[in-house]
Amino acid sequence: MKTQQMFRKFRHARMLEDDCFVADYTEYSNSRAGVVLAEEPFRDIEAFQLKQGRHRVRYVAVNLEQHPAFIRGIENCECFFASATPCERPWMLFLELKYCKARNIGSHTTKAISQMASVLRKLIEEEVIDAEDYRIYFNYASPANRRRQPFTHFVQTPASSLDLIEQYNAYFLGFNQLIIASPQFIRSPKMRL
Repeated sequence: MKTQQMFRKFRHARMLEDDCFVADYTEYSNSRAGVVLAEEPFRDIEAFQLKQGRHRVRYVAVNLEQHPAFIRGIENCECFFASATPCERPWMLFLELKYCKARNIGSHTTKAISQMASVLRKLIEEEVIDAEDYRIYFNYASPANRRRQPFTHFVQTPASSLDLIEQYNAYFLGFNQLIIASPQFIRSPKMRL
């Protein structure tokens, strides 16, 4: 079973059934906390939210900072999530957070993609997953810049989005909140125009 493999590889992985909030305290007030995954909203820092949709979906959450042996020698994103509810092709979501000024959002996008792709490649190389078994999503979030979403507008052209799908079989998203639509799909929130 795929979920069991993840728990064997990532002993600090968590099984969740509620919303998950992700914040990175690394550069925040000289904090030593680093990346934190929580089931309650943070009061002191802006965060990404993975929100349950209408149907509850169980999923695995892996904070990569808690697994230094796995990320040694690679660029890495903050965390990843994977649907644990049995289905034909579950989703897997890689998340990179950038706490930056609005004018710098676009300049961080290429690095964010590279970090998420690096983790995906290592999961495949170490035979933790077979990417063909998953619907892969890369999400780049900038929690301090809620009014600038989606962040894909800063660099993503239709051609570069297709390149991501071809190269990694991944869909690129750019939101501070995503919704678990089902065991097979993640969706973006409805945006006001």
